[in-house]
Amino acid sequence: MTGRTSAAGSGGERVTVGSSWHVGLHVGSDWSVRCLTYPDERPILALNTPGAHLSLSTADGIMTADHIDFAHALVQAANDYLIDCERLVLDRVAGEVKTGPVRAA
Repeated sequence: MTGRTSAAGSGGERVTVGSSWHVGLHVGSDWSVRCLTYPDERPILALNTPGAHLSLSTADGIMTADHIDFAHALVQAANDYLIDCERLVLDRVAGEVKTGPVRAA
C-alpha cells in the first residue's frame, strides 16, 4: 500500500495520519561520543556503538539561531539523563549497603 492513510478523529471525522518512526539506542560499555569540529564548517555530534552510528548536524550546512536553541535543549536533556542515571546508581549502591548485593533471578 502506498500513499497516506487515515483514521477516525475525536469527532469521528477522517484525519490524515502521516508516517513516523522511532529509533532506540541501548548503550552498553562499547560506545563512543565525540563532537567533530572544523574551522569553517558546521560541527558534527557523533554517537557510535558497534551496531549503530548516529550523527547530528545542521541541514544544508547552514547554521542558524534555531540550531543554538536545539543545542541548548540537547545539553539540558543530556544533563537530565545524567542526573537520573546518577540517582539510580546511587539508590542501587545505597540499597546494596543496607541489604547486601542484590542478584537478578
